[in-house]
Amino acid sequence: MRVADHMKSVLSLCVIIANLSLWVVVLLVLGCVKLLFPAARGRVDRGMDAAYRAAVRVDDAWLRGVVGIKWDRPDSGLGRNETCLVLANHVSWSDIFLLQSVLAREGPILKFLTKRELVYVPILGIIFWAFDFPLLRRRARKGGDEAERRAADKASLLAACGVLRARPAALMNFAEGTRFTTARHVRSGSPYQHLLRPRVGGLHSVLEALAGEAETIVDVTLVYPPETSFWRFLSGRIERVDVELARFPTSELPRDRAALREWLEQRWQRKDARIQRSRDAAGGVSGTI
Repeated sequence: MRVADHMKSVLSLCVIIANLSLWVVVLLVLGCVKLLFPAARGRVDRGMDAAYRAAVRVDDAWLRGVVGIKWDRPDSGLGRNETCLVLANHVSWSDIFLLQSVLAREGPILKFLTKRELVYVPILGIIFWAFDFPLLRRRARKGGDEAERRAADKASLLAACGVLRARPAALMNFAEGTRFTTARHVRSGSPYQHLLRPRVGGLHSVLEALAGEAETIVDVTLVYPPETSFWRFLSGRIERVDVELARFPTSELPRDRAALREWLEQRWQRKDARIQRSRDAAGGVSGTI
């Protein structure tokens, strides 16, 4: 990257931080109104959701209109008050901006299962609180058997996902558990060329916790050019990202853990093939950073 590219990345990061900071102030004001006037909760929540989508539109305007990045916005067909699960491969922090643009502009707000301790992080904590992100309570345990630990984790997950019944959202799940890097790909012995091996545990647990609440699962495939990084994304050196979306009723997904793992691995095989086709068409080399 050239010096001018690095400067453009710095400017993009400043714009994103300024945009986030502005809307966090709005969220604080609305949050105080909600605390003082509980009867207005519904209207305030709608105002917060509008602030969320406004922040997404500002980021989109900068990244697409100024930086010059192009990406698809396939129609998700999701309603704003619909709870669903979202699967996606994980390449860099830019995934969040793309997923918000595709899903949250017209559909439900995008949320993540979050450790409760993170509510004390400045700015992020306000966002988690304002939008009722499902918060997991992690308890340090000494002794106790595996069954007891699993039961406690399940109870914590059920309590965390309970907020989605009152305030619907799209719950994000990066099944790979971490961002793709060449080093992780080699260490993990992944059977896929462009992806890490997906983990079924999180998806299985969330499906159980949201039984009857989430009717749809949205599988998003993000296809970046080779040598991808968030910093290159901010500079506009990544000119285009392909976004492919598939929807399935959650009733079609197997509840048996082994069968669900097989379903998930089949989806990852399709993702891997989709990425390879895109790379072949563009004449690019394999691998992402």
